[in-house]
Amino acid sequence: MAASNPLDQLAEKLSHLSTTEEKEAAVSTVLGDAGPFDLFSPTSFLDDIGRMMDLLKQHGLAEPNSLERIYRASEAKEKGGRILMPHNRAPCANVNPAKAWGCPNEGKLACGRCKLVGYCSKACQTSHWRTHKSDCNDPIRSPDWSPAWVLEGRSPSFMGGNANEYYENWVHNLDKLAIGLHLWGNVPAIDVLNLSRNERTSVQDFSLAFIASGDIRNVVRTINELPPDYSGKINILLNDREPIIVLRNLVLLLLCGGIFDKAHAAELALHFWYSAFVPINYAIQLQPFVASFAQHVKEDMSFSLPLNSRSTMSGALTPSVLGHLFTMLQSKYGISEANQEINRVRFAPSRQDRHHRQYCRLEPSHRLAFLEYRRFGLVLPFGARNDHFSHPNQLLFSSECEWLQDDLANPLESWDIPSVVAAGKAYGALRADIYGCLYFYLSDQLRSFAERVGRFQINFQLFCQDASVLSDGIRSGAHAQHGVPATRLYDRIDVSNILDAEYLGIPRVLADWSPLLRKSETATVVGYCMNWSMQQAGGSINTAGKGVIGNLAAKLMKQGRIYGVSNTSSVPSVSRTMRMTLGYLNSMNAMYESSGAFEEYLEKKGMAEALHRTKLKRKQKHTIVPHRLCGPLDGPPSALPLFPDEESWYLNTCVGFSLWTERFLEFSHA
Repeated sequence: MAASNPLDQLAEKLSHLSTTEEKEAAVSTVLGDAGPFDLFSPTSFLDDIGRMMDLLKQHGLAEPNSLERIYRASEAKEKGGRILMPHNRAPCANVNPAKAWGCPNEGKLACGRCKLVGYCSKACQTSHWRTHKSDCNDPIRSPDWSPAWVLEGRSPSFMGGNANEYYENWVHNLDKLAIGLHLWGNVPAIDVLNLSRNERTSVQDFSLAFIASGDIRNVVRTINELPPDYSGKINILLNDREPIIVLRNLVLLLLCGGIFDKAHAAELALHFWYSAFVPINYAIQLQPFVASFAQHVKEDMSFSLPLNSRSTMSGALTPSVLGHLFTMLQSKYGISEANQEINRVRFAPSRQDRHHRQYCRLEPSHRLAFLEYRRFGLVLPFGARNDHFSHPNQLLFSSECEWLQDDLANPLESWDIPSVVAAGKAYGALRADIYGCLYFYLSDQLRSFAERVGRFQINFQLFCQDASVLSDGIRSGAHAQHGVPATRLYDRIDVSNILDAEYLGIPRVLADWSPLLRKSETATVVGYCMNWSMQQAGGSINTAGKGVIGNLAAKLMKQGRIYGVSNTSSVPSVSRTMRMTLGYLNSMNAMYESSGAFEEYLEKKGMAEALHRTKLKRKQKHTIVPHRLCGPLDGPPSALPLFPDEESWYLNTCVGFSLWTERFLEFSHA
């Protein structure tokens, strides 16, 4: 009796083959001809994929290298433009998802109205207008668009009684919509080595500690900024106390380190990092990496394995990390449930003012780009095909299909926006297509990172502990078996914002980690204070005293930097002008000098005594990151951020997410 479905047919075919090459070719042919949409039913995806993996294991095809060869071959065989990723250039926007078709050419001709999408020809643009016109004419692109609080003549929900009593009241007063984890960075990625300002060498070995890493963005930037001829060895300690963060970092390193095709590695890592949905075949390809890793975890939760011929990964997990891994694999929700969850969280009426606060600072087409990401959660060029992104990214949802982050979480927070736009333009992406620019920027960064992880000698040690507990464990020798001997000293210790009093605080962080800082002129503890301004009078414009907000607002309007007020052709009403400026409060902080208030805050938190006890000093002249975002690296703490032109101002303070009250600190041996 003939096999009844593609998986049965594949099983029967494999049973008659003998060599690995023949079997890999058979599987790639089935995947290329049928495609994952035909092989795996959306209603029984996990059962089908489980059967597929069992079949591959039975025939010795479930190792990551074997599966990579299979998928690379199958994607080359797919017909009709089924899979068009990764994008090497900005694509023509003439697509037809219903027919699983997209024009394969580059989109060089921009839509003259929205400048969000490009076409390869006038014919493609004309053909696609019936579809594109709904985006082009979206009300959010209207020059008359205003945030809801302006239209309704009220104060926004994020305001207190008046501007000088401003506070972020949703942190305490709004209902919890989602789990609220911080899986993406809240300040742009930094290179913690900055060799050109420090060691100035391409041969020295380094040990780097990211003790409250969040994601791996600082690791990516640091490795990518090494000289191309770097020949030293690097030890990277990567720790976070949140299990799902550790699992996500582990998966990204497995993909970047283990896939031979670095463009493909970058593509998978990009979407598992940032997109709410992924193609089904990406979800399938992730399985053997996770399964292979699980086989290396011992009963004591330690692990050690090669990522490739040059780099390794070791460390110790906790049962909760493995618990997240197994529940992720066993989750049974589909695209419909995940879409409903995204819509519930990101479009809750109580959060409208939070989103409109961002929109009111944006140009019309950037507003639409932000709205598009809010709707679909995909980091792709605006006009790219997305119909094959049909499987929920289970690294961004809980096992019960709960969105793991805040409703405002956005990958643009983690990267330097002008660099994002510049990278996008280099690949033909339009400036208005900010997430298309981000796609190409991340593709570049992750390809470079994956290539360097394969070429440099990098040893990663991963842990899931409180930072203080980890420090004690290293010094006691408890982690020697995990790749971190008691003698290990670090050239850089990135402490993120656990310097904030809400976390460990400055005295505790310095006491715990100063003994692990290498004795050298360049060895540095680097981190930032993010929440200090809400505790210190004068820390931001909101507590700076009478008239500060008004004066800064007047200055911005005179400079034409409050969009929709100073740039309008008509004379705005006084009430509308006042209400529009409320969306620019963060931007005004970029022009506010708060170093005096910050010094008072540091004194109250006992920094002087902490430095005395630990025999460290605070670096007045930074060599890694400026005192403030966009400030001069070698400038004093009082130096304001620098915006050399209007484009720099707009991209950093309007498109960007910074509070502009964040302050970085660097410490070295006295």
